[in-house]
Amino acid sequence: MKRKRSTFLSICLSAAFLLGACNAPVATTTAEPVSEEIATEEAAEETTTLTVTNTPEPTPTPVIDTSLYTPEITSTTTEVIYEQYQRARLGGRDTFFWPDGNLGLVPLEDGQFRFFAANSTRTAVSVGTLDDPGAVVESNKLTISGVDPEFDYASGGPIYRDPESGLLLMFYHAERHLGGNGLIFHAAIGLAVSNDEGATFENLGIIIETNAEPDRTAPCCADMGGATYTIKDGHFMVYFKDRLEDLTSIELAVATAPVDEVLAAAKIGNASPWAKYQQDGPQPGLSGTSTPLEIGNPPTDWFSISYNTALERYVMAIATHDRAEEYDYQLYLTTSVDGYIWSPRVLLLETEEELTYPSLLSVEGDPLNTGKDFYIYYVTTPRGTTRWHNTTFHRMTVSLTGEMLEPTHGWEFDTDTEGWAPLWDMGAFDVQDGALVIESTGNDPYMASPSFVAAAENYSQIEVRMKSGVSGTGQFFFTTDNVPYHVEEASVTFLVKASDTYETYIIDMSSSSAWTGYIGGLRFDPIDKATTIEIDYVRLIP
Repeated sequence: MKRKRSTFLSICLSAAFLLGACNAPVATTTAEPVSEEIATEEAAEETTTLTVTNTPEPTPTPVIDTSLYTPEITSTTTEVIYEQYQRARLGGRDTFFWPDGNLGLVPLEDGQFRFFAANSTRTAVSVGTLDDPGAVVESNKLTISGVDPEFDYASGGPIYRDPESGLLLMFYHAERHLGGNGLIFHAAIGLAVSNDEGATFENLGIIIETNAEPDRTAPCCADMGGATYTIKDGHFMVYFKDRLEDLTSIELAVATAPVDEVLAAAKIGNASPWAKYQQDGPQPGLSGTSTPLEIGNPPTDWFSISYNTALERYVMAIATHDRAEEYDYQLYLTTSVDGYIWSPRVLLLETEEELTYPSLLSVEGDPLNTGKDFYIYYVTTPRGTTRWHNTTFHRMTVSLTGEMLEPTHGWEFDTDTEGWAPLWDMGAFDVQDGALVIESTGNDPYMASPSFVAAAENYSQIEVRMKSGVSGTGQFFFTTDNVPYHVEEASVTFLVKASDTYETYIIDMSSSSAWTGYIGGLRFDPIDKATTIEIDYVRLIP
């Protein structure tokens, strides 16, 4: 049976908490005691009517787990909403840094919305349509009152409206500028409340902090994202990036709190407690550790979530970039049945421009529920240009068939490297005549696969077809939901022959006790010497 993470149903910090779920009590029926005489007669009746047949048991219909399938995309189209000169002067006001994060909005009348988005350290509030969200700027520097002065930046962001009271909650991104330098910051996520349709917001407090303490000597920067959220089973689920005490980055994490408790506390000016998801049990939102939600912990820059009614699962737009290339940015889509286990990413867009701050909206303007067609708003800045000095505001329309497809777990290298990247002791690294040709420049060459998700119980082996100029040892490292980093204990070695022709190697990955749960990425060391290697394909096989 494949292990699945369960969903948060409540923040229960007692022993009743079951890895993100507190079960409701099960109703039982109490029967009258049955006398021994009656029980004996009933047993005898059952014995006399028992018949033995040779009819075979019906074969159960196999249950196919589609949780790791990826959405079939019909098309994507992009359009420019605002060029630089329009974006920086929305409504004739100073909106130079807009939108510096996720969009929030509330519907008005006649297709109009009130939009909330960061404009640097403060929030810009505008009224407009989905085609022209900044038509009228009501405020370009809305300040959240009552924010602790240790935070130099407090701006949002995603909005929730209580359908009963009309109260608005804003999830905002906060920053401490360490040493007074805005380029060296340590982020947090806070919550604010408005009782006047967003004209003013009162701070309720910080609800989620990184596990690591602010440290101006640590690598920049401890970002947390824009607090994109969804609601599931009566709970807010806020997604963020975390930094652990050892400076490890958790690229996608989640914290939860019951909606009714959050609202009750907000009405009296307080913030209720939140819990980070951690696979060994819930952790405090303000200091706890967290578990990566994407297998392999692939890098993220910014993200936005929505529930997709056509797919009947959550979708998330993730903006990120290649850490080895300054200008290689990607926009991905990933899905989840429960909000915790996410499918392999599907590439929507790759560009040499900086791409960030995606916001998901339905074509009707609903950020919480999207359908077969939906929007992703984002900004781009050309390479060599500082963000906001020539930044364009875009909208992508994504169209789905509504079908989910089983992803492939193989790389054929017919025309390109298919997401594999050289990491160490590799010179030439390109595809020639349908093979990946690598020049090993040392005794420890290795490369990394793109992120993916595969159930270890379904794929026990790796098949690789390659040729090497010398004999030696090859090795596959792997990450899982329990082993998020490449370590010797999560690897398998194999002998490589020197050959002028292709050799096929079958590596039994299940020989490693760590090959369990979900596999999320590979590191391939094709040889341990300097030579030329040609790889025809790498495949996961049963």
